[in-house]
Amino acid sequence: MIRTLAVATMAVGCLAGWNTSRAQAPQPDPQSSEYQATGEQARTYSFPGTGEAIPYHLYVPKGWKPGMHLPLVVVTHGAFQPAAAPFERPKTAPTLAAAAEKHGYIVAAVTGYHANATGVGGWNVPYEMIRAPRPPRPAGAEGAGPRASQRPQRAPAAPEDLERAEMDVLYVTDLVAKEYDVDPQRIYLMGNSSGGGAVWTYGARYPERWAAISPSAAPLEDSSFPYEQLENVPVLVVHGDADTVMSFEGSKAMVDHATMHGVDATWLPVPGGTHTDAWAEPAVLDRIFEFFDAHPKSEAAAHPSSGD
Repeated sequence: MIRTLAVATMAVGCLAGWNTSRAQAPQPDPQSSEYQATGEQARTYSFPGTGEAIPYHLYVPKGWKPGMHLPLVVVTHGAFQPAAAPFERPKTAPTLAAAAEKHGYIVAAVTGYHANATGVGGWNVPYEMIRAPRPPRPAGAEGAGPRASQRPQRAPAAPEDLERAEMDVLYVTDLVAKEYDVDPQRIYLMGNSSGGGAVWTYGARYPERWAAISPSAAPLEDSSFPYEQLENVPVLVVHGDADTVMSFEGSKAMVDHATMHGVDATWLPVPGGTHTDAWAEPAVLDRIFEFFDAHPKSEAAAHPSSGD
């Protein structure tokens, strides 16, 4: 059965051609001045195989001390944004760091390797996103500019950079989990827009890694989506009904389809919520963290069948 929550508006498994065994995974550096620091932090690490310094943005509750095992949320941002972007939403009054402190979560927001590897069609996601319908604007109407499809396009990411965007998520997850000795039964994944498409995809591709996931504003063309892989991964789907970029109804359809496939899927529509910021409204973030609180990794997910 689908659970529905309405909130009023307020003023990584197997990767084709690549896996973590192909390069030495990054490790925490106990000699670094940043090692096991608390609060909000802009970090980088050396990406295996390229040596590039790849940013990630971190929040660790100020009361964290060695010996504690806090939960971890990994966050994937929307198209072409930096790692810090989720910590800057809404622009007028950012909410993520305060929510992490309030709920006692470590939060790590990733870059996705390079910005051009994280646009719509990026993050190594093979499913097309469903855009919101847009009524045609009269020719010559005031303020009528070129549609997105008519604007200059960024150069497409190379296939290896799409793969590296995916590996960035896995590397940062493991790096932060090791440095802060996080609770292995409480590692979660969330993200908005194209990053939400990555959440759906990586949730199904690496179900053993996540206790639960929360994609927002991220409807996918799902005729071939492997919902059965999410059998042991609860999903909270967030979408604002004032989204003019991605299809609100498309996200609701994914919840319906997930439920039909036996997934524990919860629908969280946000009345008046916009594409970029619906997930970051304080009441919505509270719901997301409460959902994660209610879903540590299940026994079945922690000990998957060997298939014998």
